[in-house]
Amino acid sequence: MKVASIINALLLCQSAAAAAAGSSGSRIAAPAATTATAFTPGAPPLFAGETVQLTDNVLRNLTASLQHENVSSLFAFGDKHPPPQSPRQCKAMPGDAAWPSPSTWELFAQLLGGSLLRPAPLAAPCYADWPEYDNATCYKLSMNWFNSSMHINHPTSVMNPLYTGRSCMAFGFNYTSTCTEGGYATYVVNASSVAQIQLAVNFARNANLRLVVKNTGHDFSGKSAGKGALSVWTHALNDRAFYPSFAADGGYVGPAIKLGAGVQAFVAYEFAKQNNVTVVGGEGVTVGLAGGYTLGGGHSPLSGLYGMAADQVLALQVVLADGRFITATATQHPDFYWMLCGGGGSTIGVVTSITVKAYPRLPTTTVTFNFTVASAPGPAAFWAGVEAYIDNIERLVDAGTYAYYDLGASSLQRGTNYPGDTDYYLRIQSLLAPNMTIPETQRLLQPWFDTLDRLHIAYTPVYHHADNFHDAWKPAFPQEYMGGANTKIASRLLPRQAYHDAGLRRRNFLAHKDAVAQQKGYSIAGFHLTGKGKAAPQPPRNAVLPAWRDTLTHAIVVAQWNSSASWAVVKERSLGLTRWMQALRDLGDSGVYMSEADLLEPALQEAFYGANYPRLYALKQRYDPWGVFFALTAVGAEDWVVRVEDPLPLSWNNNGRLCPRG
Repeated sequence: MKVASIINALLLCQSAAAAAAGSSGSRIAAPAATTATAFTPGAPPLFAGETVQLTDNVLRNLTASLQHENVSSLFAFGDKHPPPQSPRQCKAMPGDAAWPSPSTWELFAQLLGGSLLRPAPLAAPCYADWPEYDNATCYKLSMNWFNSSMHINHPTSVMNPLYTGRSCMAFGFNYTSTCTEGGYATYVVNASSVAQIQLAVNFARNANLRLVVKNTGHDFSGKSAGKGALSVWTHALNDRAFYPSFAADGGYVGPAIKLGAGVQAFVAYEFAKQNNVTVVGGEGVTVGLAGGYTLGGGHSPLSGLYGMAADQVLALQVVLADGRFITATATQHPDFYWMLCGGGGSTIGVVTSITVKAYPRLPTTTVTFNFTVASAPGPAAFWAGVEAYIDNIERLVDAGTYAYYDLGASSLQRGTNYPGDTDYYLRIQSLLAPNMTIPETQRLLQPWFDTLDRLHIAYTPVYHHADNFHDAWKPAFPQEYMGGANTKIASRLLPRQAYHDAGLRRRNFLAHKDAVAQQKGYSIAGFHLTGKGKAAPQPPRNAVLPAWRDTLTHAIVVAQWNSSASWAVVKERSLGLTRWMQALRDLGDSGVYMSEADLLEPALQEAFYGANYPRLYALKQRYDPWGVFFALTAVGAEDWVVRVEDPLPLSWNNNGRLCPRG
């Protein structure tokens, strides 16, 4: 049987799956696959692209057609080829003798049905030595470089290119006059079916390629980047389904929503509104719910009511490191279910969809306001107003509210312009009060506002109320602007004792002030919240970092430099920020949110995973002995190093060869 015949036959299966998708609007490409059963007890029916799966029979036909076992074995499942006993090797890179031949890549592309991409970096049109060079396109890129959707819709771009080595940036954001592929993936599988993902995972494992997974590229640590990597891009998996009554494994019975891996927060919220329910997701418009957001825990404007995003998961569909496709629930494949609910992305598999709890329609109020040193009698009054906010956070969190605040020194009220800038501001980007009216929200804020009034600080709160979460959230949480490589973040989950204890609360405030006002030049993007919801007082036993349950603030501290800064400046500012964060670490035993964190965090495994780490690491070794899945800071990352090509220490970004440690 010829390869072309195999592919043509399998295209018929793909066409049937596309027809089954009906009017869902999902784009389904053509992989090598067969149509599988669409229903698993304890989970909703599979989406059309999930029914198109790689099988042993398909692989047998491929082997018979090729009559070249060394090539056909590159696509075999991992259970057919147990992990070798020899030590792991560095992942193959373009130019290596072990890198697959052009004909092998062509065969891979055929099996994928045309979904294999070889993309240039997003900013390549700005550079004359790239075929994509075009002045008009470059101008548009430079004018829109902070438009996060532009990076999301590109196969390899990420929102923080610091972690790709600043290798190819639009003009105005570049520190060199050259464009290289750097830490961006070399090939991309634009996945629309499970079979395509299985082929990619099997090929990466058997050919010893670095594998990365990109959903949106929203992760602040660049987990979806990797030099010389094969990337699985799940952005096109946009199916969604609502179930008014769903009986899940584990005992939950009630409304549920199933979301493809590519569904972003704004789409999920709109879909929930259409079905008269509410779903837990990120505050950011572009966050991909089924990606590293939920897998890493996922804080939400609704966490004060319902807990973390990972707490909502009822079922996941996932392709594992051996290439097999499973449904994971509380009772089916419970190890994977436990790991994927909070243990981090890029660790154990490629999620194709999640099913989550849905809640009743939720009346919601938001309020936005700011005050600056210019609207206060002077710096002392301004900082007293900031301290008054910190004094009120415990009470505000206990009422179920969530707020996103910015503290810095800039006349533009974004970040801090330079060390010593005295244009202080506190901006409540939005405070969200679920299940509250405007008068109830006003009464809740009044004690803080009374203090601001006594201090003669001018402020003008703008309230918005809607009878559903989506319509209150949408105007209050605009799209974030990302894309530059001129910032480095570190973060800390600040526990209740840092607010409840008067002495620690004072030190908490002084740390906030020191970061901005004492020649540090930092800014703070903070969230007052809790990871233990009022309506869910007993969170499920999942892999969410335990420190989340006692958190009252997730504080991100930001260091900045000019886009043209040297790597020496980047290194110095990065190390300085990591050292400074000890002021927040000393406020109590806690941890760090892995998706918005410092790669250089001391005792990283304990900080990101807490008491869950030994079990997470043991399961990682058991189910991915090959080291197929890797990301900086992910479970098992300590077994590998990135041999960074920039003048930086190992594993400071993804611009380098991935090798076993030691």
